[in-house]
Amino acid sequence: MLKERRRPVLGRVVPGVTPGTQRRLRGFFALVQSLSSSLAGWLAFLMFLKPPRRKLEPADAPIIALASRTSMRCGSHRFTVWHWDHRLESGPGPTVVLLHGWGSHAARFADFVAPLRSAGFAVIGIDAPAHGTSPGQFSDLPRFRDSLAEVLRAHEPIHAVIGHSLGGGAVLTLLAETADHHPKKICLFGVPSDMDYILESFAMMLGLKPPALENLRARFLAKFGRPASAVSVAAAAPNVRIPVLVVHDEDDNVAPITQGAALAAAIPGAVFWRTQGFGHSGALRDAATIQRVVEFLRGA
Repeated sequence: MLKERRRPVLGRVVPGVTPGTQRRLRGFFALVQSLSSSLAGWLAFLMFLKPPRRKLEPADAPIIALASRTSMRCGSHRFTVWHWDHRLESGPGPTVVLLHGWGSHAARFADFVAPLRSAGFAVIGIDAPAHGTSPGQFSDLPRFRDSLAEVLRAHEPIHAVIGHSLGGGAVLTLLAETADHHPKKICLFGVPSDMDYILESFAMMLGLKPPALENLRARFLAKFGRPASAVSVAAAAPNVRIPVLVVHDEDDNVAPITQGAALAAAIPGAVFWRTQGFGHSGALRDAATIQRVVEFLRGA
């Protein structure tokens, strides 16, 4: 385990929200809170469950064009699955599943596809419900988890899962809640410690005052049957019994580096790979980091 170094506290942000959008939202919620904290909590909760739609970056379009696209169902929700296995010259190899974070999509992992295929892996990317090309307006951690569970079940045995942010949280949640269809290895990028931290960051972004924040927390409890503070990947971590690589950036202002270090420490035998200068998701584009992940997946 690498020794922690003191770094300046970074401002907390929410993925997919630009500074301009944040300013407009804070102004709107200042007005709503002046009328009703309950109304502000209700509107905030609806926004919390509605991810922004990230556009496909032009550089990723050729990679997506190489994949075949299918649709799967988890409960009443459908989601898109991308397959990069049909053109492997030696036939389908061990399969690696990619699960993105909140407000993102499978194409965010586009730079992983060629290195993984060159290493002999078939690759499956998931667009979680209400993300990417998947239908719907609302999503949450259970829908991420259930989508992943369906893919693992339909395509087992799965060699590994790579999860970013909430996608990594979904991986750990699934491993903690079921003994079925587990991959042999997992790699986690920028995973926040618990849902209450995310909820609080979201409330700070909106400028919610304590009464509206407590209303937001109460609505989370009513919806999911447990408080946001009880939805903790750190609590699930000690139950993981497969090789794990935790990748976390020192400049992550969505999930601080201390959360990644604590997660790696809580998982028996986990390897902690620290990056710097990439923020919350930039390491997904870094060739050296991707190569480190491929080496981890290929290792005995």
